[in-house]
Amino acid sequence: MGVTKTVVCFGDSITRGQVSANYVSMLASSPHLQDFRFINRGVNSDLTLNLLRRVNRVVADQPDVVTILVGTNDLIATVRPYSAAYFTFLKSMYYMPNRATSRRNLTQTIRRLKMHTHARIALCSIPILGEALESRPMDMVRFYNAAWREIAAQEKVDFLPVFERQSAWLQQNNGRNGRQYNGSAFYTAEYILRALFTGETLDQFSQRKGYRLLTDSVHMNTTGARLIYEVIEEYLLRIVRDESHKPGL
Repeated sequence: MGVTKTVVCFGDSITRGQVSANYVSMLASSPHLQDFRFINRGVNSDLTLNLLRRVNRVVADQPDVVTILVGTNDLIATVRPYSAAYFTFLKSMYYMPNRATSRRNLTQTIRRLKMHTHARIALCSIPILGEALESRPMDMVRFYNAAWREIAAQEKVDFLPVFERQSAWLQQNNGRNGRQYNGSAFYTAEYILRALFTGETLDQFSQRKGYRLLTDSVHMNTTGARLIYEVIEEYLLRIVRDESHKPGL
C-alpha cells in the first residue's frame, strides 16, 4: 500500500480494552496490517451521546479510516433503569435513552466525521449482550442493530457485522444454553480486584464465570475480542485490495 494509513477505533470500554480483551491491540499486532497506524479512542462507559460530544478529537487525528463500535451502554440504560441513573451521574446523560435518541446521536456523529474528514467510515453492529441468544437483552441488541444497519445505508458508510459474527459463533457452539445478561458492574469490579491481588487473567475469570466470549456478560474475553478483530481486519484488507485495483496504482 505504501503510505501508512491512520485508523481510529472509536467507541466505549469494549474498544478501550482495559476491562475487556483489547481488539485494537490485536489489529495493531496483525502482520497483515502493518501499513496501518491504529489510534484507540475508546472511553469506558461511553454512550452514543458521549461519542457525539468528543467527535472533534477524532477529527483532529486526521484519520483515513474510522471504525465506530458503540451502543452497548445505551442498551444497558434501557434494559436496567438503575443503570440510567449511573450514566446520568457519570456521563452527564440528560435524558432516558431509547433507540430514537441513540440513532440521532450516532447519525450526527457520522455526519460530522463525513463533513470534517476524508475518512472511510465503518459502523459496527453492537456486540452480544450476555450469551443467551434467545433472551430479551439479545432481542434488544437486534432491535438497535436494525437501526444501526439503516443508519449505515442512509449515510452511505460501511457496516461491519460484529454481532452477526459473534452470534454465529454462539450458534455453532450451543449458544442456546448461554448465560443471560445480568448486569456487569459487580463482575467488572470483582475482576479488577482479582487481577490486582491474584493475577487472574480476563480469560481465567471468564472461564470461571462460565462464559465463552464474554467476561461479565458485556466485556470480551480473548475469543470474543478476536471475533471483532477478525471483522475489522477483513474490512481493512478489503480497503487495501480496493486501492490496489484503482487505475494508475
